[in-house]
This record gives sequence, C-alpha cells and structure tokens, in this order.
Amino acid sequence: MVAVDTAQDRDVVRSVIEGKPLAWDRLVRRIADTVWAACRLLCGDDADARGAFSDVMEALRADGFRRLRAYNGSSRIETFVALVTRDVLAERLLRLFQAHSVSDGWAAFERFFAADINRIISRRLPGADRVDLRQDAYQDICVALIADDYRRLKAYRGIGSFTGFVLHMVDRLLIDFIRSTMPLRQQRAEAQTTEWEDIPSDQPSPEDALLEQEGGRLLSLASEVLREAAASLSETERLYLHIALGSGEPMPAREVARLMRRPVEEVYKLKQRVMTRLRDTLDRHPAVKMWKASV
Repeated sequence: MVAVDTAQDRDVVRSVIEGKPLAWDRLVRRIADTVWAACRLLCGDDADARGAFSDVMEALRADGFRRLRAYNGSSRIETFVALVTRDVLAERLLRLFQAHSVSDGWAAFERFFAADINRIISRRLPGADRVDLRQDAYQDICVALIADDYRRLKAYRGIGSFTGFVLHMVDRLLIDFIRSTMPLRQQRAEAQTTEWEDIPSDQPSPEDALLEQEGGRLLSLASEVLREAAASLSETERLYLHIALGSGEPMPAREVARLMRRPVEEVYKLKQRVMTRLRDTLDRHPAVKMWKASV
C-alpha cells in the first residue's frame, strides 16, 4: 500500500497552532469546501448553512486550536476536518431538539442521518427483492423516533457522541422491526448473516453502547485505515476478507467456507481473527480516538 504523503498538511496545521501569519487563511482555503458541503447537507438554506459553517470554524479555533492539535498526519487534513465537522454539526442538530425547535430539528435530522439510516437498513435487509421492505423499515424507524415528542432523541444525556447514540438506536429499532415483520424461521436465517439474533428485543438505554463503527459517514477515513489494516493480514486472511465482503454484502460463513474449501469452523475463527484485527486498527487510529474524545 502506498502511504499518503501528509507532510504539507502537517506543516499547515503546525503553522496555525504556532500562530504564523496567514496560516489560518491557508488552512481555511484547504478545508472550506469540505466543511461547506457538510453544512449545506444539514441546513435547509444558505443562511443556516453559513451559521453552521461559522460554528465549525469557531470549534476548530476554540481553546487554542484544541481539536487541530490532535492531528498527526495519519490521514489527510480534509479527512480529519470532515470528522470534526460531522461532530460539531451533530451538536448543533442536538441543540435544535433541546430548544424544542422540533420541526426544524426533524427536517435537519433527516437530511443529516437519512443516508446512514438507509445504509444500516441495506446492511441488515440486503437484496433487490426487498426494496419495499426497506422503505417500510425506514418509515417505521422514523415514526419511532418522532413518537412521544421525540422522546428517544431527547433521551441523549451527553454520554459518547450524539451520532453514535442515534445510529445505535436506529440499529435496535430496525432489529425490532425485523422481528415484528418476519416469520421466526426467516429471522433465524437472517441472523446467520447479519448477526442480530443475540440482541434482546427489549430496549435498554441507547446510551449503554455505541456502534463499533459508523461506516458510511466516515468512508474516506475508514477506507484508509482499513486498507492499512488489510495490508498487514496474512494471505489467507486477505482471501477471507475478499470473499466475505467483496460482493458488497455480508456472505454466510458456510458459503465462504465452500468457496475457500475450508471447514466452516475454521472460517468462523478466521472471521473473528480478521475482524478483531480491523477493529483494533480502527480503535488505535489517532483521528478515530480524537473523534471519540471530542464530544
């Protein structure tokens, strides 16, 4: 794998932190498009987007550039800033609900999280024949989030990130939807490929856990980190990764075992080993650790 050259990025950030003339202007020119695109996605019009843009820039400058000090060049500055931007905007979104601006808050919420919700639904309900079921699942989840004056969203108490809180809650609501709409035999078949059978149907506080990774919303960062992790795997482990995930949808362990011509028990162990390696690499990545600690 070819390493990303971020020497120039590190130099720009270092100059900003040291207070060198025009350093902040140089950085803003680099990151403005990345920040604006995220702000425009969240906000309903340009005026709101400009306010969100200002919030992000203030957050980057706050406390002597505290957030920027966490940057160490392991990813491009645009990737790092996209991570920070996402969390700052999530905090801004949360304030809309806390201020009881629920109509504005919900419109912004859908713009911000729709792609993530659909990604989670597609992962657990793959297949071209399930378009209608996925649409029903999306509507069911939205109704549950709106119910009782947005009770579930307002339950956030600041433990972990708001985005992690939301995505974990969405995943649990989806599991409940699957349980309520599918026959038991089909549920068991789904559980073999999506690994939700062991999650209880009752609803503990969503603050008890976060999703291990938030996937689509951090694709550029995740891809970079996972490519680095994959390069350190053995040939057999890389083959498993290619077969199991190469189609874009999770493949049952028995099918992977057939294609690899190995016992299914060995494939289960291989999966555990590979996923542990990938998760450990993600957890150790400085930008990921910074994001977890930033909210």
